[in-house]
Amino acid sequence: MDQPPNFPEGRTPPGAEQFPTFGENAGTGEQPLTQRRGGTGGGGDAPANPWIVGLAVGAVLVAVSIIAFGLFASGDETSGTTLAVTSTSTPDDGSTSTTAPEDGSTATTDGGDGTTATTQPTGTTVTLPGGEVGAITSIGDPIAISELTMSSNDLGPLDFGDDGDTVLGRLTATFGEHTQDTGFIVANGAWGACPGDGIRVVQWGPLNIIVRGEPGTSQFVSYRQDLRYGGITHEATDIATLSGLRVGDQVGQLKTTYAGFAIDFRVDTDLGLVFELRTERDGPLLLWGPVDSQEDTGLVTGIYSPDACK
Repeated sequence: MDQPPNFPEGRTPPGAEQFPTFGENAGTGEQPLTQRRGGTGGGGDAPANPWIVGLAVGAVLVAVSIIAFGLFASGDETSGTTLAVTSTSTPDDGSTSTTAPEDGSTATTDGGDGTTATTQPTGTTVTLPGGEVGAITSIGDPIAISELTMSSNDLGPLDFGDDGDTVLGRLTATFGEHTQDTGFIVANGAWGACPGDGIRVVQWGPLNIIVRGEPGTSQFVSYRQDLRYGGITHEATDIATLSGLRVGDQVGQLKTTYAGFAIDFRVDTDLGLVFELRTERDGPLLLWGPVDSQEDTGLVTGIYSPDACK
């Protein structure tokens, strides 16, 4: 509820006339009210009747009160209340987006009832539907470790593009309870996903499975087998490539296993030294991952499928 404006004691609202004051010597410059004596005596000023003076002062005070009330009322209509608000929209995909100008500007609208709404420059935040870590239901029979071979487009019988819930369910049947689960999050470029994509990363020991989409509608898009995520004693560590390379093998074993392939080493800004495996120098990427050295005695600490964001 709007409150009338408060002014410091002894002051008047801006732009208003000064309130009249009354005192013993107050007046307008006119002569005071007089009464002529009756009779034939000489004229002279009679003393003012106190009752008449009192009534006049009372009338003026009533008028002043009415004027003051009008000024306060008009102040209420123009003072208003400023509200900080943002706009929220719900796209068709079920996500919510709260936005405000990012250029530092503010937009003000008149509410029509003496209030104004001001949009503050708070930027944009996005929340995917779900976002929580849900339980993973086991699906089917366990998959033999020897069948979970790593390649450029699948993990054994689990192909890229397969339903995300089904893939996670099959791996739960194989390895049991997962080690970690991000729930659905907005990708920022990590995990090989395009910024802005909805992804979920579920981990079993060193094995990280990335699905893309949202709860109930997702696809298996890539994997990352990496000893730096722990779980070196986890049975998922025994997963090998089609040609038999495993994490923990020496770089010399990598070179021997893929002697007929093109192997390059480069420094990744996030991972450090990595290997890249191709059928030929300019061919498509097959597998890649971090190594602690490109010398034969170095270790292959991770084996990744190609990134989903290309």
